[in-house]
Amino acid sequence: MDHSKHHHHHAHNMELEIKTTVTYNNGKVVIKLEDDNGNPPELSTQHEKVMHFIIVSNDLKEYFHLHPTKEQQEIYTVNQLLKDGTYQAFVDITPKNKAYQIKPNILQVGTKDTSKANLDGKDNWTKEQNGKTITLVDVDATVGEEVPLVFHMHGEKPEPHLGALGHVVIVDENVETYIHVHPASANTTTFNAYFTKPGMYKIWAEFKFSDNKYVYPFVIEVKE
Repeated sequence: MDHSKHHHHHAHNMELEIKTTVTYNNGKVVIKLEDDNGNPPELSTQHEKVMHFIIVSNDLKEYFHLHPTKEQQEIYTVNQLLKDGTYQAFVDITPKNKAYQIKPNILQVGTKDTSKANLDGKDNWTKEQNGKTITLVDVDATVGEEVPLVFHMHGEKPEPHLGALGHVVIVDENVETYIHVHPASANTTTFNAYFTKPGMYKIWAEFKFSDNKYVYPFVIEVKE
């Protein structure tokens, strides 16, 4: 068997190996997973969970990082009330032995359309939430290079949250590209991001202080 050929075939059908369907009804989100044979895929654990489920509103104002639980073989559910509007849902999973690419699932709640955001390039690098302040060191982001995102904690020590000192999720202005960024090491609040397209992106940095989760949004521009 020619392995290189086989591999190429896989790459070509990359996103066809797992199908995700996301529906919402009355405060409950249902995620259905099927592989290319119509079977429920087996998932690997990443950051203590088999599924990280991110919902972002089209205007990038609402952000939810959820951990659905398995209700049946192929069905995962999580309770989250959503206001009327248009959302994009990203199913962040690592299937065993199946190629998968994270793509947005449109989630329409009610009839109100939410239009896409137009992100402004000027952001404030220091953000405060409930008395906890963090600063994102000025970001110089270029396509195709590793971009360190360095967060200063102003003397606060974040607690480990899902096996890391923080989690960073990045979505582009069109809410199409999803990047889950991991810390450079277990005991740092520096994260390495990688961008394949220029443009405006929104970052959500999650940290845990005294058992509470804090989410800090930032807007960055990625240049050619």
